[in-house]
Amino acid sequence: MKVVAIAPYNGLKEVIQSVKNKVNHIEMDIEIGDLEEGVKRAKEAEAKGADIIISRGGTARLIQKNVKIPVIEIEVSAYDLLRVFTLIKDSAEKKAIVGFGNVIESAKTISNLIDMEISAYTIEQEKDVVPKLKELQRNGYQIIVGDTITVHYAEALGLNGLLLTSGRESVHKALEDAVKFEKIYVPKKNKQLLPKALLDQHRKAFLIIDRDREIIYRNKQAQYIKDAINDSDLKRWIHELTTHKELKTLLEYNDELLGLEGYFLSFDHSELICLEITIEDKQAFPPINGLKIINTASDNPLQTLNWFTANNNIMKDVIAKAKTFTLKDENVLIHGEVGTGKERLASLMHIGSNRSSYPLLVVDCEVIESDGWNQIFGDSGIIFNNLSGTVYLKKIDKLSPDNQKQLLAFMERDIPKPRFISSSTETMEQQIETEKFLYELYLVLSPLKIQIPPLREREEDFETLTKLFINKFNYEYGREIAGIRPAALELLQKKAWFQNIDELIQFMKEVILIAKGPFINVEDVQNIEEKHALKFPVITDIPMDKSLKEIELAIIKKVFKEENENHSQTAKRLGINRSTLWRKLKDK
Repeated sequence: MKVVAIAPYNGLKEVIQSVKNKVNHIEMDIEIGDLEEGVKRAKEAEAKGADIIISRGGTARLIQKNVKIPVIEIEVSAYDLLRVFTLIKDSAEKKAIVGFGNVIESAKTISNLIDMEISAYTIEQEKDVVPKLKELQRNGYQIIVGDTITVHYAEALGLNGLLLTSGRESVHKALEDAVKFEKIYVPKKNKQLLPKALLDQHRKAFLIIDRDREIIYRNKQAQYIKDAINDSDLKRWIHELTTHKELKTLLEYNDELLGLEGYFLSFDHSELICLEITIEDKQAFPPINGLKIINTASDNPLQTLNWFTANNNIMKDVIAKAKTFTLKDENVLIHGEVGTGKERLASLMHIGSNRSSYPLLVVDCEVIESDGWNQIFGDSGIIFNNLSGTVYLKKIDKLSPDNQKQLLAFMERDIPKPRFISSSTETMEQQIETEKFLYELYLVLSPLKIQIPPLREREEDFETLTKLFINKFNYEYGREIAGIRPAALELLQKKAWFQNIDELIQFMKEVILIAKGPFINVEDVQNIEEKHALKFPVITDIPMDKSLKEIELAIIKKVFKEENENHSQTAKRLGINRSTLWRKLKDK
């Protein structure tokens, strides 16, 4: 018997791997795939002769609808519930668990046993999840516990989603059930007509959609691509084509570049919609250093935490302002220190906008060179394939004078344009005063402005942030950490966090990987602090009346000297790239 396990997250793969050797007479491959990606993996497994699929939660239910072989679901055990409840038991935020009946009944029992206040809501179908989450959001709930689908939608709405991870006992039971299913399923193959066989071999994908907006035909290539594309994207593309009578864009899904064109097709006295999708040759679009093309609608929100949640009043104002600006469709300038989450905020604003079914182009203005910039903004550049999307100009304060002029010329053209979200670590007003940045371009890019506070000014948010990161790394590494001790949390609150959220994430990952017990203790934090202290010199000869820039330069020069003026080693120790190091040393 051949069994394929589809783990919605990496940590579950590790757990399955450790358990499978204890179950006899079972040949099993383990794949990672959440929701639609899990369905894709399951279909591939079925095509290769798998007898049984094992998965969990919403991914298992989606797979059941799309394959003909048995699907065994890894259930959520009482211990799984107890572990996540222990993590959030003392949190002040309003909490709710949303799931199917069997999970909710167990959740009610356990929450009563441990005297924990958490609201429990049963859903019957996947389509009920989003309305329930929106209702909870209106009623002030901030933490949502659930399976992958629930957490997926919760984080898309800006709520804090905590995933119910499965422990070893749940996995072991599922594998034993798989053994009982042996020899139940015999694969059947359907005959294919010649016209369909011909279309299935075509390099282009064809989707035909009727007046009721239902897909009535797709060829084999379209089936493969459809599995990679979010349903909400398809609906928006259809709306775009119906509204504007044309549709053409360039998308990147699962590391493949897709060319999309939509048109109307007359057939049998009806007007149908045809979406023609081509997998483009990436050599025709060579990678550009400093450019990322991101189809945010297809990204899994579980891969990047939504840390834009706050008890800190300044951060609450930032979140409220960002939500308002998301719907305005005007250009936005975000300012904040390194690592405060400017790129993540820009991504969330794109996801929440009416442009979310089109790509987010991320341009690193510090890294990109003139040739790459011309490929984006020059005549027939990449930008013209994304006029309905969003462009995020990262580190706009580092953009060269020539590229500033070219960007301003593009902005002044009388054509439809993408929305621009820019970010800076330097104060733009100072850049303008010293004539390093064009005032006219600044005005175009910054009708709306957001200032993100540094992490050291958000002491009230540390408890929530650390619990989110514990859940994240439990999920990624198969750990079972249940919380952090108050004294350990206090140590984190006292740190300077020069790299802000980025530094906290790295720190928490290392702590969680070394923690021995169910809770993170003071000793765990101190161990990682000592390890980090070895990387950086202690600067004792800098007067306190120096500016932050002068202090930074002194640290850089000291590390540069200790590394025998080796640029690569210096950049690695300081956690910056070589171009940044070179520029800072040049400006001294």
